[in-house]
Amino acid sequence: MRRSHSLAVLTAVLMLAVAGLAAATGLPPARDLQADGDAARRARLPVVLFFHSETCPYCRQIEELYLPTLLEENARAPRFLIRTVEIDSTQPLKDFRGELTDMRRFARHQGVRLVPHLRFVGPDGEPLAPDLIGLNPPDFYYGYLDGSIQQAFDRLRQPVR
Repeated sequence: MRRSHSLAVLTAVLMLAVAGLAAATGLPPARDLQADGDAARRARLPVVLFFHSETCPYCRQIEELYLPTLLEENARAPRFLIRTVEIDSTQPLKDFRGELTDMRRFARHQGVRLVPHLRFVGPDGEPLAPDLIGLNPPDFYYGYLDGSIQQAFDRLRQPVR
């Protein structure tokens, strides 16, 4: 009896450790988009908003298949900031204007209803490239995603007229 109790406790501790590790290595959630916008402005980088849902298998595919390579490249030569917005969450969020809301209301205000949905915006939340909605076609998705990021990056780097 004692051995099974110890095994159960050890299993629970390991599961919590794995969950904590997964959370620590995950994508950064949107908390303060006004501050993120300020950082993006200073670095002249677009902000990629990844709208997702915990129950969305296509969202997980994007996180597992396409984003790791982009994030590795971005660590070497920064081209964007990325923040996640869970469309069903009531997690508090400050929008680009500094107004307090939550992730669900922010997503609705942005017109996001379907996920996965990636939006490429400037420091004030203005669109810089067309949104990517869904995961079609999967064979070319990485190219579309990379192209949208590059388009947003290039628009921010254009000389002001």
